[in-house]
Amino acid sequence: MKPLATAIVAVMALGGCQVHENTLVRLAAHDSFVMSDELIDQFESETGYQLEILRLGDTGALTNQLILTKNAPVADAFFGIDNTFLGRAEEENIIRGEPSAIDYSDVCFNLDIGWFRENSVTPPETWRDLVKEEFWNLVVISNPNTSSPGLAFLASTHAGFDTPEGVQSYWRALQANGVKVAGSWEDAYFSDFTRYGGNYPIVLSYCSSPAAEVLDNGEAGTVALLEDAFRQTEFAGVLAGSANEDAAAALVEFLVGPSFQASLPEAMYVYPAVPGTQVPESWAAFAKPATSTIGENLDIDSHREEWLENWSEIFDN
Repeated sequence: MKPLATAIVAVMALGGCQVHENTLVRLAAHDSFVMSDELIDQFESETGYQLEILRLGDTGALTNQLILTKNAPVADAFFGIDNTFLGRAEEENIIRGEPSAIDYSDVCFNLDIGWFRENSVTPPETWRDLVKEEFWNLVVISNPNTSSPGLAFLASTHAGFDTPEGVQSYWRALQANGVKVAGSWEDAYFSDFTRYGGNYPIVLSYCSSPAAEVLDNGEAGTVALLEDAFRQTEFAGVLAGSANEDAAAALVEFLVGPSFQASLPEAMYVYPAVPGTQVPESWAAFAKPATSTIGENLDIDSHREEWLENWSEIFDN
């Protein structure tokens, strides 16, 4: 049997498939992560590793789970911790080395064009308009305690007003105007948004989301409010304490590689982080980036807990 085993290893090496003692690599990701079977096969064929994907909820839930299990990591690598939660992950020392930027998009509100047309309601122009009475009970957001878009929008309000009092006044007015708080972006978009049978025609999402809502006649089904959005960047990296750091590093390298980067626009409706990666031509019309972004200079890490506590005092009472 020994000569046969040696021959098999030699054939695998000649075929370009590397041989590893530990072939399993586990990726912890948020629920919106998409990697096609073809890309998984490509990764496994090129590296010799076997990929297992663990989806652990929205970005906040993902980050919290990785922190809670840092002494016995549930995965070797992560995808989907963004710039609103990255500081917390780094404070808890759950990342080995520097994380890599994988994709970005601008957090903003999306409107169901058909609903506004059918109900003869003039749509808002910016997120500041959402406290007006004509938008009572029309808005759904995701909880900033567990959702990265929710936290990104909370950061936007802190960047958009001069004082903490102005921020709190806006949030109180938004609550009084009937805003719904969903547990996750997925719940807000796919359960509460009118495009998917919900009751709210204004949803907190991304500037690139309208690319997924183009109608059969080629017209836009939704439109994004592109003023004063928050630029969200998602990262991948090796988890400290990984059982297979070499495999985790190979996986992160694949995620910044051309095949996976090229898949991002149509798989997850986000912009590739690697410069020069092509995006669909239709994105020029349906997935325009924000005309202005705010909040990039905020020290989210230092203020996160205070902001969330103040927000929760408004919405938990």
